[in-house]
Amino acid sequence: MQHILIVEDDRTIAESIAFILEQDSFSCQWFDNGTDALDYVENNAVDLMLLDVGLPDMSGFDVLRKVRTNSDLPVVIITARDDESDQVLGLEGLGANGYITKPFSPRLVVAHVRSQLRRDRTDTNPESKFSINQDMQKILFHNQELTLTQTEFKILSHLIQHPNRVHTREYLMKNIWGDKPYGADKKTINTHIKSIRKRLKEIDESCDPQKLILTNRGIGYSLIE
Repeated sequence: MQHILIVEDDRTIAESIAFILEQDSFSCQWFDNGTDALDYVENNAVDLMLLDVGLPDMSGFDVLRKVRTNSDLPVVIITARDDESDQVLGLEGLGANGYITKPFSPRLVVAHVRSQLRRDRTDTNPESKFSINQDMQKILFHNQELTLTQTEFKILSHLIQHPNRVHTREYLMKNIWGDKPYGADKKTINTHIKSIRKRLKEIDESCDPQKLILTNRGIGYSLIE
């Protein structure tokens, strides 16, 4: 389940966007100010941000500047401003991935979200040992396909897309099963991680999967690149 962060000070607009995104199988988190949104991005995995320009505590452009100092998170700007110079600033000057002007239909926002996420559907980092094809539900390790269950694919693809960051077992469970894990407990994640490490070792006997997928004792896991 891909996680969308909505940063919008108008509750009605935010709730309408969140409603239709959740109907389309996304999970959403909403903040009405830039400060809380930046803190959330710093400490949580997010797949895309929908960012209003006119926030009460700072400009959305300032939020984007701060995000871009250490992240290539896809950001789609939502604003009532239709001035061309603002669009150029957001898209070219600050690195926004998209720009939507109000008023708009929530379904238009969903289309933009899906379009942006589709562009990154096949994620290949030339410095990474992994590549992901979301459409085919496949992960390659050193250019060889890993044999994974659907749950293992979800766990590993999430770790690959958000490397060098600790993910709690609770967060991984929610990311995979949503709010209803159907009886699964935190030990279930441990079992899947153990299986993923075994698959990595089968492809590359020289790798140490314990160091590649690091156990943060008492907290969760992180993929180290």
